Amino acid sequence: MGYLFIIPSLILIFALILYPVFNTLYLSFFNYRVQTMALGKTFVGLRNFIKIFNDETFFKSLKFTLLFTVVAVSMETIIGMIFANIMNRKLPGQGIIRTSVLIPWAIPTIISGLMWKFMYSQQYGIINHIFLKLQFIKEAIPWLSDSFVAVIAVIIADVWKTTPYMSLLILSGLQTIPIQLYEAAAIDGANRKDIFLKITLPLIKPVLSVAILFRVLATFRIYDLIAVLTSGGPANATQSLSLYTIKTYFDFGNIGYGAALATVTFIISLLISLLFLDSLKSKLE
Repeated sequence: MGYLFIIPSLILIFALILYPVFNTLYLSFFNYRVQTMALGKTFVGLRNFIKIFNDETFFKSLKFTLLFTVVAVSMETIIGMIFANIMNRKLPGQGIIRTSVLIPWAIPTIISGLMWKFMYSQQYGIINHIFLKLQFIKEAIPWLSDSFVAVIAVIIADVWKTTPYMSLLILSGLQTIPIQLYEAAAIDGANRKDIFLKITLPLIKPVLSVAILFRVLATFRIYDLIAVLTSGGPANATQSLSLYTIKTYFDFGNIGYGAALATVTFIISLLISLLFLDSLKSKLE
């Protein structure tokens, strides 16, 4: 009788998760375009997947996605650790400090992207204005129109947006460490470096690893922030795999190839998760 109560949940899971996944996999084996939708689908087998391995745009998007993920998550982890340690201390106005740190994370990504796009503007952006006033630069930086600089600009915006999330997760790990361990280490003459490396870091490693995994998966699938800031430009320099997939679906109307791209992106994300979890398991043992 108890099984009847989980049927609605199973139906919801199937409708929102399993059906889209299997339908995407199914469509990836067909030549199916919006322009010729009236003519129906044509089965092409693995042709869409073979096409991916000869697609320069795919590999350029993959390269950017991997670079973006590694750099952004590394910076978010380091800065998040610093903020978490600050928020874990008993300081005057700690509530205000924690609220201020979490504000960027609370702002919707689309709003955040529009805000950064305005600040990055070469003509009226406040960042160039400040740099010019302080004489750090002689002419305005083309933040979003130069291929190299645009990558940096997107990473900065993402780090600003999601570092508070990392800080919050790391803070939850720090607050589980008994204060007596720090007091005993201080009595034994341990310095701050030793305390961090031999007490703090080992004890928060499980929480830190999960936080990094969450951010790696989210960053690897990033779409909205980049879509607002650069739309993948200039010259596809900031085009992520998710953005390329969505463009293939909706801008180019190639549903079959877009489904294949989505499937490959899912497989890569799954492999990253499995490798990370296997590495985490071996370290914890």
